[in-house]
Amino acid sequence: RRVHGDCIPESFGLMLKFALLVSCVHAYIYPYKEEPLKRGSLEYRRVGMYAKDDSPAGHGDSYIHLDVEITRDQNAGKYGVVEVLVAHSSAISHIGYTDKKGQRHFCCTGDVVLDNGCSHEQLGTAIVDAVATPKIQVKKVEWFESTVADVNTTFYITHTGRYYLLFSSCLNSTGDATMSGEIVWMNPFGYLPGELYPFIPLFQSLFISYVVLLALWLLLCLLYRSQLMKLQFFVTVVIVLGMMETATWYFDYKKFNESGIRQVTPVVAGVILSSVKKTLSRLLVLVVCMGYGVMTTVLANDQVRKVTALGVVYFVFSSIYDVMSSYSQTTPEMQRARTFFLVPVAALDSIFFLWILQEIQNNIELLSTRQQVSKLTVYNRFWRILVMTASFSVVWVLYQTFEIVHIEEDQRWESLWAFEGAWHIIYFAVLIAIAFLWRPSSHTLAYAFSEQLATDDKFEPTEMRPTPHAIEPAFAADSDEEK
Repeated sequence: RRVHGDCIPESFGLMLKFALLVSCVHAYIYPYKEEPLKRGSLEYRRVGMYAKDDSPAGHGDSYIHLDVEITRDQNAGKYGVVEVLVAHSSAISHIGYTDKKGQRHFCCTGDVVLDNGCSHEQLGTAIVDAVATPKIQVKKVEWFESTVADVNTTFYITHTGRYYLLFSSCLNSTGDATMSGEIVWMNPFGYLPGELYPFIPLFQSLFISYVVLLALWLLLCLLYRSQLMKLQFFVTVVIVLGMMETATWYFDYKKFNESGIRQVTPVVAGVILSSVKKTLSRLLVLVVCMGYGVMTTVLANDQVRKVTALGVVYFVFSSIYDVMSSYSQTTPEMQRARTFFLVPVAALDSIFFLWILQEIQNNIELLSTRQQVSKLTVYNRFWRILVMTASFSVVWVLYQTFEIVHIEEDQRWESLWAFEGAWHIIYFAVLIAIAFLWRPSSHTLAYAFSEQLATDDKFEPTEMRPTPHAIEPAFAADSDEEK
């Protein structure tokens, strides 16, 4: 990212917070190919870095290595200089000077000297407060009547935190330049940025959990294969998709950590699997709340058409949004497009939620009227699960909002992964609940078709306890009314 070196109307911290929202990239062998560096400008990137002693894994060195060739314009002056700065986030506010009008200056010019923002000795260089010098490493790249300079240097990381890498070109005689080469950001555990490393153990744990869930589910399906409904096959597909998705993301991050380069194929595969899983999981909850698997084994044709239409539309917009999200951190255009597609995705999620809420409330009222105690128990339990999930989601979103508003991102970079990771865990928890409540049993089909006989107008559950040969739900409700 680039800013003009003379003055910026906003404070440096706020400007970086906004601009770097789209520059917290996933790269960590970062290539430069004739990237322009204009005179009077500042280019920067940032990454979470662990010191060797603080790292959650690995025992290697932590460093930023530059192997870059900087080429000046042939019409530039005889002498030129570019500064390379590596700064800990706690010291980034000490780079630059804010004048009385609130303008932020990064380069030491004559006007800034007159305003006592820097000294004569600093003319033509970046303004760095001497107080922060221990946390800011500076390397000067100089030209003497030449146009090409090689930068091959390593900055070692001794304190855990967010680190900024800045290229500063403040001297007018330096002229415009281009940069080619690469920058390596190396953590003790590998190339993965510190912000992303927790995704490796997260997706590894979720993958193992999905494998265990799938094994138990398939065992029940095998034991009661003659009693299976389409709903059970639907659940199987969602579990398999969850397992494939977490495996894809796990190996994607693992390979990224080992090589420093993120391949396109696993990202695309992960996005598609994630979109399919999210769509099918929403459809699964919806059809269950519509009575499928508890009150009926089939849905009406008009219901099928409406559910399918909503699912297709959601999948299209969700896929586009997920693709934008995957690349928005490296491309500003993708960030703007992602914001545009956020509105329809949020609207479709709201439609799903309201429809699910309406259907489950209607069925609870219907089962209460018909005195279907066993089936009512299932829906009441599922209702409580949905309420707890929705309540946790609201609390989690409010907490995220509080952190974003009140805590600088550079102070909470180690926990950024949890914002996304929590939703994967919530999703898995709801899937376990559905799999438990609608697990296959010896009387699945009969239960779906059965209707408990009401005794009289007065609802007395103790008189409706099923006989030993009566049809009981697969989930063994064991409610107080049936004991």
